[in-house]
Amino acid sequence: MLWNLATKWIVAIKTSIYIYVSHVITVILSVLILHEKITVISIIGTILILIGLVVSQKS
Repeated sequence: MLWNLATKWIVAIKTSIYIYVSHVITVILSVLILHEKITVISIIGTILILIGLVVSQKS
């Protein structure tokens, strides 16, 4: 329901960006709140997500 409401407020393409950013936020919050150790895989995944977002916004 919230997703449908968000796509009404902003364009569907921009709301899809938030799907990917949520993974980055989850990694950051798990380190800060849950004190989980950050792994090489999570760093690589975060970097790839951010690069993908930058590339998709420049197109």
